[in-house]
Amino acid sequence: TVEAVVILGLVTFYQQRLGVKTFVLAVTYFVVTSWALFAPAGVGPSDSVIAYLQGSAIVVNVASLFPQLKQNFVRKSSGSYSSVTASLASAGCAIRLFTTIELANGDPLLLLNYGVALALNLSLLLQIIYYATQK
Repeated sequence: TVEAVVILGLVTFYQQRLGVKTFVLAVTYFVVTSWALFAPAGVGPSDSVIAYLQGSAIVVNVASLFPQLKQNFVRKSSGSYSSVTASLASAGCAIRLFTTIELANGDPLLLLNYGVALALNLSLLLQIIYYATQK
């Protein structure tokens, strides 16, 4: 999800929509994520906090990929979005789904997160293929 936050940040920056609200949200996300990752045992986040953060990752993934899907649809073109990037992102999500099933005992929130990301990345890939054949 750090990747998704970076992409979302770049989109807002280049569209000149990087206001105070976006900046505060990004800093908050960074602080909470750092605390969750590096807090000592017993001081770190509870299971409910981890579940909340996993759920919020789904929102971040959608927020980072949906603008590209919408832009492609409006322009009827994938622009310069790479089919290689979309393919690798889709493959990465598929691998994450498999490893979550095998290694994380099929954690439902992780499966939902990677499933949504796979669906969005596959949608981008299908848009690239569809609009390439329309030329």
